[in-house]
Amino acid sequence: MSLCFVLGIIISIILSLILKRYKIISRQQKYYNWAVKLYIPAIFIINLIFSLKLGLFWGTYEALKKDSYSISQQTYNAATYYAFKDEKSRKHFVGKLQSVVSDLSNSNQNTKIQIVDIAKAYDTKYQAVDRPKNWLASLFAEKYGDRIHTMVLYGMLNAVPHVNISESISYSEFDQLTHQLIMLDSKDVESSIVKKIQNLFLMVLKSQFKTIVKGILIIWLLLMLIPLVEFCIYQYVMKRKQNNSVPM
Repeated sequence: MSLCFVLGIIISIILSLILKRYKIISRQQKYYNWAVKLYIPAIFIINLIFSLKLGLFWGTYEALKKDSYSISQQTYNAATYYAFKDEKSRKHFVGKLQSVVSDLSNSNQNTKIQIVDIAKAYDTKYQAVDRPKNWLASLFAEKYGDRIHTMVLYGMLNAVPHVNISESISYSEFDQLTHQLIMLDSKDVESSIVKKIQNLFLMVLKSQFKTIVKGILIIWLLLMLIPLVEFCIYQYVMKRKQNNSVPM
């Protein structure tokens, strides 16, 4: 915010000098000339407000990005912690997934099954939001619960060493993976899932930040163009008056 505040002052000084240099705030009429001089303090006020607002969003973005892993852990704890808390829970979770994949594959076990379809078909009792401690993690999990559920499956399957799961998998491939999943350390599974959730969180965060900044900059630019637009209108009107005053 301090950096943006200083930047706002510098931009205000530069714009004010440009307005004076090109006589954009000079008028022939006495009171009109006084009135347009108010553009200078208005520019400073607007730039300071917008620079502080931009600094606030920028600082928040950097803070959330820095804390993204912790937020992703909160989301993970709210969504799937109890599915992997011990060997019994893990076997139950994997076994239920095997059943879902088996139903989706029908009679042909070599048919490729979309991971997204598995996520949709798996009716987990562990809701996407289960009183996470972090409010932002709760909001994130609530809004992107379905995608997080898919991320969990990707993260879980990719936790197996030397395995990189694409968007689809056959039943036979999944069946082989499940035997290795049961043998994995819960910490390895957790780390893989949290990283997948973190990637989604960072992608959403960046998208939201870019949208907010773009909106702020567009409004700021429109406000900064007001003196120039008003000056062009003034010149047009004065030129019309001069043309009308010339005798035929």
